[in-house]
Amino acid sequence: MTDLAREFSEYLDRVERLVGDIKTGQFGRFRNRLVRKLDQEQFQEKIQEYTQHGERLSEAVMNGDTIDERLTVQIRAIEFDLVMEKSRYLP
Repeated sequence: MTDLAREFSEYLDRVERLVGDIKTGQFGRFRNRLVRKLDQEQFQEKIQEYTQHGERLSEAVMNGDTIDERLTVQIRAIEFDLVMEKSRYLP
């Protein structure tokens, strides 16, 4: 199983556990926000976007640059889309 397939499987498990039994494309609630259950292609796009933003954040921290608040907001929004309980990049 590839890393992406494993991550997608974990995502489906989180959706089932935290949002409920919904079909792909349907909306459910996660932490009082509406989230749509993604298909594998949509998940792949979101996880790539999440990784890119996370790498930008990590690079800014390592270089001592000022962190753009929009970047942290974007990361949090993607974490909701991915039904993540714990951030990989933010405290």
